[in-house]
Amino acid sequence: MIVSMTRQRDLTSSEWFHLVQKGADAQDIFSAASHRSAYEELVNESIRRFGIELHAYAWMTNHTHQLVHAPHGGLPEAMHRLGTRYATLYNGWTNRSGPLFTARYLSVPIKSDAQLAQVARYIHRNPLAIVGTQRLADYRWSSLGALCGRHSVPDWLATGVVMSGFDTDSYERYVLTPQPSDRIGHGDLPPSTPTGCDEIEAAVAAIVGRSADDLRRSPGTVRDDARILMITLAVECRAAVSTALAERYGLSDPRSVRRAARRGRALASQSPAFAALRNRVLAQLDHAAAANRSLVPPDPGAGNRQELWLAS
Repeated sequence: MIVSMTRQRDLTSSEWFHLVQKGADAQDIFSAASHRSAYEELVNESIRRFGIELHAYAWMTNHTHQLVHAPHGGLPEAMHRLGTRYATLYNGWTNRSGPLFTARYLSVPIKSDAQLAQVARYIHRNPLAIVGTQRLADYRWSSLGALCGRHSVPDWLATGVVMSGFDTDSYERYVLTPQPSDRIGHGDLPPSTPTGCDEIEAAVAAIVGRSADDLRRSPGTVRDDARILMITLAVECRAAVSTALAERYGLSDPRSVRRAARRGRALASQSPAFAALRNRVLAQLDHAAAANRSLVPPDPGAGNRQELWLAS
């Protein structure tokens, strides 16, 4: 299999990148723990060969995340080598043919220390849906466990930058503690905490003392900050596509949804009262989510299903 590298990438604005490799058509790229072990060896080989530093990673079932520093260039060549060699091995193991990965891996330049910290945290939170909060640092195929002292640090993992200002306990708390930004899309990537329209409407309604039905009604020409915030959060949290949001909130078309969201973002930066309302609603969403989690009975089979993903 040949991985296409024809896409023009921004490799000059930064030496730091968040890389995402996805399975073609969302198919699995790992079917057994041994497959991830082989991928791990190939990552080690590729980054050493091209002088690339790996600072954080999480390898899921059908995609991978990696935070890398490429001070000498060579990133396209390293990713081409990694993708081609692993796809050849995987196709042989599973008796399949054809492309394993999407033709273009995602590479997002990192241009600030704050963005770097957010990207590392996003990567380390990726397995939450598989293992849950309590066992996140035990997920075998993530760098979080090594950084938090749960298992040994491989010699090919750089730790100093991500752990700057943290010890093992404080970094684990930083990753595990919910933040409002967890509900917002991460560039081209989905939020780490999915949020639906019903949740957003209930949170706004609880804070402003109105019904969700009232919030969904079009206010005509009168500015309705609560409604604007509701639509803005629905867009930012990717609760639904713009067409569905337009229908749900009685707007003429998807462009009206995007205009409302732009207005909400402007108000959040210009109006202290609107920004405070937004923060209260996000806090209400986190509070409601925590309450719902406490009401869900434990799944007796969850531990067995997770064993493949946890450290041995």
